[in-house]
Amino acid sequence: MKMSKILLPFLVFILIAVNPVQAKDMIVKEPPKSLSKYYPPESKEPKWIQQMHKMSAAFGGVFVNLKEKDFENVDKHADKLVEEYKKTSEMVPEWEEYFDIKAAEEFVAAAKTHDIAKAGKASGKLGKTCGKCHGDNEISVWTKFHWPSFHKIKVTDPVDEKEIEFDKYMKKISSSFKGVTVNFGEGQYGRAAKALKGFKSRYMELKSTCSKCHTTDDVKLFYVGKDAETAFSGLIKELNAEKPNPGNFWKNVGLLGKTGCKNCHLVHRPYSFIKEAWEAEDKK
Repeated sequence: MKMSKILLPFLVFILIAVNPVQAKDMIVKEPPKSLSKYYPPESKEPKWIQQMHKMSAAFGGVFVNLKEKDFENVDKHADKLVEEYKKTSEMVPEWEEYFDIKAAEEFVAAAKTHDIAKAGKASGKLGKTCGKCHGDNEISVWTKFHWPSFHKIKVTDPVDEKEIEFDKYMKKISSSFKGVTVNFGEGQYGRAAKALKGFKSRYMELKSTCSKCHTTDDVKLFYVGKDAETAFSGLIKELNAEKPNPGNFWKNVGLLGKTGCKNCHLVHRPYSFIKEAWEAEDKK
């Protein structure tokens, strides 16, 4: 098996796709500062996402009740939609252009005819305003306000017992891992075994670090669970053998990388990269 294939699980692949925006046209810009007042810590409640839910509920309520021929509630939901739509359009001045009050009013008028076909047709223009804003900003908003910043996390290194930033700690894990694989590839099995002790200590410490966000039993060991234990046991067994089996060794390296490193990176690193870029831009 080629080394590139063996280490493939440790590579990071980033794919961010949003419809209807084409990937080639997509720019992930930091949300305007004025949006921050609608999210913690400036606001006790996430008021912006609450507005999204209010509009979505009202819009959906129109069609649910049109199908059920409950026209009284059709009218109530239609009025609620335009009320919340207008309110939302005034919350973030930088995003005013995304809103089309006339389209909202035309949809309400169509809904109040109680003709579901007319309402469906009128919803298209209104829906485009929502889709355009979501396509331009949804990933940015989720990244900014719904994902924690790894740059604020501190970790105590179990090897030297010093507290360092999370990013630096991950580099130490990577360095420890290379100490294992490079020495093994050179046939220096004693050195590889010594490096493995440090690598395992640093890697498994993530149980504590990850549990700061992964708080429930069913998610706290997503990336540092039984598969990691199995992989480390297999690596230790091979390095303690009189003649280590390279196939078994690299198989366990792949297991650790695929179920731990790669899966964690696929979920978290795109958002971390975006936040890091924004923070660097803010410091200029």
